[in-house]
Amino acid sequence: MTRRVPALLAVLLAAAFAVVGWAAPASAHATLVSSDPAEGAVLTQSPGQVTFTFDEPVQLVPGGLLAFDARGEQVDVEASASGVLVKGDVPDTLGDGTYVITWRVVSSDGHPIAGSLTFHIGAPSLKVEAPKIAPSDPGAVPTVQAIVHGTNYVALLLAGGLAIFLAWSVRGVRLDGVVRRRVVRLLRVSALVAVLTAALAVPLAGAYQLGSGLGGVLDLDVLDPALVQDDLQVLALQLAGLGVAAWVAGLQRSSLVVDLVTLLAIWSPALVGHTRAYEPTALLVVTDALHLTAGAVWLGGLVGLALTLRALSGRPRDAALLIARFSTVAGGLLAAVALTGTLLGWRIVGSWSRLVEETYGRLLLVKVVLVLVVVALAAYNRFRLVPKVADGIGHDGRRRGVELVRRTVAAEAAVLVAVLGVTGFLTQKPPGGEAPSQQATAETGVVTGVATDEIKVLAVLDSGTGLQRQLIVQVQDLAGEPLDLYAAPAVALSTDTIDLGEIPVVPSGAGTYTADVVFPVAGTWQLQVSVRVDEFTSPVTVIDLPVG
Repeated sequence: MTRRVPALLAVLLAAAFAVVGWAAPASAHATLVSSDPAEGAVLTQSPGQVTFTFDEPVQLVPGGLLAFDARGEQVDVEASASGVLVKGDVPDTLGDGTYVITWRVVSSDGHPIAGSLTFHIGAPSLKVEAPKIAPSDPGAVPTVQAIVHGTNYVALLLAGGLAIFLAWSVRGVRLDGVVRRRVVRLLRVSALVAVLTAALAVPLAGAYQLGSGLGGVLDLDVLDPALVQDDLQVLALQLAGLGVAAWVAGLQRSSLVVDLVTLLAIWSPALVGHTRAYEPTALLVVTDALHLTAGAVWLGGLVGLALTLRALSGRPRDAALLIARFSTVAGGLLAAVALTGTLLGWRIVGSWSRLVEETYGRLLLVKVVLVLVVVALAAYNRFRLVPKVADGIGHDGRRRGVELVRRTVAAEAAVLVAVLGVTGFLTQKPPGGEAPSQQATAETGVVTGVATDEIKVLAVLDSGTGLQRQLIVQVQDLAGEPLDLYAAPAVALSTDTIDLGEIPVVPSGAGTYTADVVFPVAGTWQLQVSVRVDEFTSPVTVIDLPVG
């Protein structure tokens, strides 16, 4: 095996360049910078064209730009998107009155954002009807996506890891034909599950970006290649890589080409992960891919050992060779998982406080705890049980040692599957945009206003004591979950004697907006928040905000 290490390193480098070449850089959610006409503008004639400018390149979904008159009737618009610009050509013959342009685009990180623009020609209409469009609501799609991605992670890394186990770990070990067929069968079943879940992830990604909910998964629009290009690439890599690995495993052959396509399949989730949303993109994508490789080799090795050690218990020498070989690799895998996981987690989360204040950070902590359990089991296995196999007194002593090792690695594999399940939910829970924790609430003072029977507004001032403070406004449902809005809320501050007017806010997450405010005086300020629920509904709530 050691003679093939340089070749394996060459394969890893080739796979790294291949994946990085496929992975396009991305950033966090796109933000609308400006529009022409501006929101609420009163024009003397039809603008002929409306333009939206974002802070990063975006992609327009099918039907993502629609125009409506004051009666709610659709107006013809020819939409296009290029880089950071989204344009819509409207008729030059528009009459006087109010018009609404709704837009929905997809950020480079794969997450959709939506909003609307209202302008008037001549004068605003006295009455404005709601546009006749279906509401955009992902519904249960994100939850189903998390389950599908978690299942895909487990099946993908198990299939790829077993392929590596058969090609490398058992080389030179006399393995019974029945046992080998059992490992190959599990590899093929896992590969099939991985490919099926990767295929299911494609329409789910399209439905999420279109906001059509689970009912829209069967709509052909969700398969638009422009929307699901990355997910199609992941499916193609897993289909090709795992298909070749499953076929070759039955032939008991291996080659560097087979190793390469297997690694490409294992690395495919790095194409669509959160790592693409952070810089330096190339380094983090490669780090993510190495993290996946270590996980696959570890999981496949553990399951492979659990399936084969019982058959080898009658041949302690072969069992000792296999265990020693894997335990040596496991030390390097532990270092790889620890280093790559730390780099990825810190680059995405970025601060200690977010580990406990956000769902993403808390899930990451759960994953870390589970990994520590795996590490503890691995250490017990390596330093307590493996010596019993190698140095056990007599044939029966070694045989009992082999059985103990088999049970421990089975427990390791079970916990590692739980780690991958948590990882699936991490892929669907982007960092940021969550409500402050109860501890933060007690320290900074949180005030809540109810905008409608279904919406509440949360306002938080930072914990400073001066008059220059950061204001956080978040719009939530009654369960406390942040809501994606059509547009940023209009936020104004005033007292009985001072009116600061509308305060510009900057989106920082789902339903969450921040503003740096200099309060002229201390006291109780009235915070007025107008929530843009849809194109025409903007309920207003007023909150008393104490400023120390």
